[in-house]
Amino acid sequence: QPIRMWKGMRNVSCYFTELWTDEESGSRKQIYLVIHFQRKGIVEIYRLRQGPRVSLVAVPEQNECVVMECYGPPSDGRIESFLLEVVTDAGEERQYIIDNLIIDDPDFTNKVPPRSLSVTQPAVQNARTMQLNLFMQLLASDTNVPCSSATVLATFKRIKILTDLGEGLEALSKCNRLEDEMGVVGSSFHSQAVAFCKSRLDQVKKVESEEGSGMTRKAAISDLESKLSYHEKLINAFDTLNNFESKDNLKDIVMDEDSGDLRSISSWASEALSWLLVASGNDAASSRFAPAFPDKQKQNNKPLRFSHFALRCASKKNKNKLPSGDNDAVYFTPVKRDRAPIIARIFRPLLRDLFVFKVVNTILTHLGIDSDFDTLQLYFGEWLRSLPADAIKANMSGNWRPMVRWLHDMILNAYQRNRHNPEELDDASLEKVVKLESLLKFCNEIEDLPKAFFIAVICIDAVSTASLQIEEKTYGKITQMDSIRPWETLLRRLRVCLLVSLRLSGEVDSGGFNPMTVSSVSKPGTFSTYAWIAKDELTLSHENQVLMAMETAYMSSSEAFYPSTADGDATAHKKAMLQSCSNSQRGSLRSPSGLTSDSLSPPLLFYLKDHGRCTTRLAAHRALILVGLWGQTPDNMLLLRRCVESLQIAQENANQFGLATLLEIWQSRIRPVFQSLMFGLGIADELSHEVFSSLIEDRVWLSEFTFQARTVLGMILECTSKNLTQDISDEDLVSDKSEMWPPLRECPILSALVSKLRPVKSSSVMLHHIVAFTFEMTHDIDSIASAVPSFTSLFSVGSLFSEMPPIPKESIEQRGLIDQAIVDRAQKSSSNPIIDNFDCIKDVELVGKAFGLDPRYTRTRYLIEIIRLGKDASINDLLGGSSAALMKPLFIEELVEILCVRLHGIISSLKRTKQYRGVVSRLDAEASTWVKEQAERITSQDDEYSHVSLIITHSLILRLRSMAENDALSEQINSLCLISETLLKAVREQEQQRVMNV
Repeated sequence: QPIRMWKGMRNVSCYFTELWTDEESGSRKQIYLVIHFQRKGIVEIYRLRQGPRVSLVAVPEQNECVVMECYGPPSDGRIESFLLEVVTDAGEERQYIIDNLIIDDPDFTNKVPPRSLSVTQPAVQNARTMQLNLFMQLLASDTNVPCSSATVLATFKRIKILTDLGEGLEALSKCNRLEDEMGVVGSSFHSQAVAFCKSRLDQVKKVESEEGSGMTRKAAISDLESKLSYHEKLINAFDTLNNFESKDNLKDIVMDEDSGDLRSISSWASEALSWLLVASGNDAASSRFAPAFPDKQKQNNKPLRFSHFALRCASKKNKNKLPSGDNDAVYFTPVKRDRAPIIARIFRPLLRDLFVFKVVNTILTHLGIDSDFDTLQLYFGEWLRSLPADAIKANMSGNWRPMVRWLHDMILNAYQRNRHNPEELDDASLEKVVKLESLLKFCNEIEDLPKAFFIAVICIDAVSTASLQIEEKTYGKITQMDSIRPWETLLRRLRVCLLVSLRLSGEVDSGGFNPMTVSSVSKPGTFSTYAWIAKDELTLSHENQVLMAMETAYMSSSEAFYPSTADGDATAHKKAMLQSCSNSQRGSLRSPSGLTSDSLSPPLLFYLKDHGRCTTRLAAHRALILVGLWGQTPDNMLLLRRCVESLQIAQENANQFGLATLLEIWQSRIRPVFQSLMFGLGIADELSHEVFSSLIEDRVWLSEFTFQARTVLGMILECTSKNLTQDISDEDLVSDKSEMWPPLRECPILSALVSKLRPVKSSSVMLHHIVAFTFEMTHDIDSIASAVPSFTSLFSVGSLFSEMPPIPKESIEQRGLIDQAIVDRAQKSSSNPIIDNFDCIKDVELVGKAFGLDPRYTRTRYLIEIIRLGKDASINDLLGGSSAALMKPLFIEELVEILCVRLHGIISSLKRTKQYRGVVSRLDAEASTWVKEQAERITSQDDEYSHVSLIITHSLILRLRSMAENDALSEQINSLCLISETLLKAVREQEQQRVMNV
């Protein structure tokens, strides 16, 4: 909202200033607006908010005068504006005089008396602090005061307070305006400022020795001394680095591929080169091996500026005291990205020849951190991680290995310090340095696994040579074997990480949040080794039986080994691991390569064989991966089918994670689709309307999906009726007997699913199953509504965990639905030569039981439908073994009708054949008429009846007669038996006569 406007003012600058007055009620301030008319040479001052103009000052025009707005210390909170006027202009050197603006406001009582200040006037404390603020504004990048380096230095020298001098010196070291606009080069300008501060400090200390001082001045003296020591180290270190860079040492470094003698290369170095070669051919994995902060900019071939160097340095404040007792050491900024360019320049001499090798140690000594071995290792590791692989490869072999030599010398330097002054570096600290424990921790956390392997090889070589010398001098107190053991362990674990990452093309974390490092893999709850193996298995095959056979085979294999042990160091085993990571040997999740007999390219399970006994966990992960693939391509129902097969294995032993996996797949993948089928695509936000609108119109896809969904619901229902356990005990999971790394332990993914597990209501699952069953049979929502009136409350996110109202029992619609399902199952199973169980109607029995139907009814109707289709022979054994579990009256009644239709068909067929017409005449006329009437009545109902031979029909009649000895239909059955027996006997006689005639 505008408060006040000034018209007709152009080319002006606005500032603020204040006046304070003391009254009985306390201090009061008045704010004024200062308007500088640069072209007119006028400064006008107005009282805010609506006050009049209180001053008008004539000043030099254009660039001869500027106004500066300065702020006092926070305790003061004061704002004041000053006039800066040019008094001399000798060439490029401009000198300024600084004056207060005089404010003449008669309405503001007890106003501050006007005064004129020059830069040389020692005034009160606030005026001195204002001098520092004026100096700070000269250094600011957005200042409107043109000046030279001489002016800046002169203004700095006018600061009188010691604490302000220290603050100004710190700001001066980091000001890039001196180099960008004033032509300052190197550290010479800063050296002049340091020299002035030292002379000023000497003056103050002399006065103190003569007159004494209080605690405040003593603290100011001590603080400035500390800062001067810091800046002297800064200057010395920079000068050494600048001298090196100024001598043409910044050109791109060209590596000589033949500089190393590969014949003398160590086995670890050889393996490092091999992993790099394999990783470079794996595009997906190599993208995961990028450094944490890659330097994408071109190498800067100009010498480093002093301000850039100082800006990335920090004092020793808030750090532990160094062993040497030096608290003024210069460290680099804690921000890794910012300090990386400086570290790269400091360690660059290690990429050169022997003559500049010691420049690194000289710089570190000047900085005062040559005895901080932990920090040196950290900086060295960060530098190595930023280098291209070719630069590190040059240190794998050869007589001159500067990186190894530098680490070697650092370890021996620590030993010498411990020998001459044990209090400075005790034995325990020395042992940590000898083992390079800080670098060991650093390598454990490197994401770039091939680079980490290279760095570890350099470190183990340095530790090996240095610890061997120390072992001789300490008479075995520190041994070479103990010193290199942690590095051997790290290299073997890096081997495992590389193997897994390359086998899986870098896809080691489904969420993509956790980079693979030795440290993260060692930490429980970060990665799932089961997920790794399951994903690797699916690149070979989607067939669960094949994969389970492979798991069993590798569990007992004598050829399998652990890469994390010394067994992995064998040349043949290294070759097998590298070969198994080759792109040409591996399939993908969507296109499995199939199992091969190639022993040089075994799967991941070969190296982590202890997981082979956790078949249910592996199956659960395969299900999760497959359903994820199906979610991306829902038209590929084979993926969902394989997923359900994996789920059946996962929940075989009634595991908690089996149920959790079932619920996860139901809730995230299957339930939204069913919800859309029932209530429309718009209700499920998870689904793409474009993708699923065409799929739900495909009856084949719909039938397959509904069947798999019902199968999942059936497994959930089965799990809820059991006491859930684990497939193996917790003791087995954390067993220390095996040397495998990562060890066998709980899966974080499955544990997370189990933690989300909620009590499932069996009644609700049953209701969902009934609706899915009904939809599979009818594909009609109205039929579902008649069978399950409460279906509208189903398929929501929490519906499986809520109680549902009971459904009506034994309605006509429900019985008709069951009958239709039985017919459908009978037709599907009729192609089997032998049917010896009722497995194919398990789900029908389950739904029928929910509808209140006797399970015997379902089985009876099923056998009747099989016989109606003419497949009597396929159920001979099943019929004999289950006759006691059938509804006999229904079975006999229905079979009598079927037999009437069969016999009528046989009689009609014989009548049409001239030579068999006489056979028909032998039948009892009354019985034949009854059979005809029954057959015509039954066949008019559009039921399908298959033609069956007379022999099979007669056999069925005999079995039926034995079952219906005391039944009401026994007389009719006897008549049927007499007809079939007469026909069979007559036909045989005719056949024999025809043979005799021939």
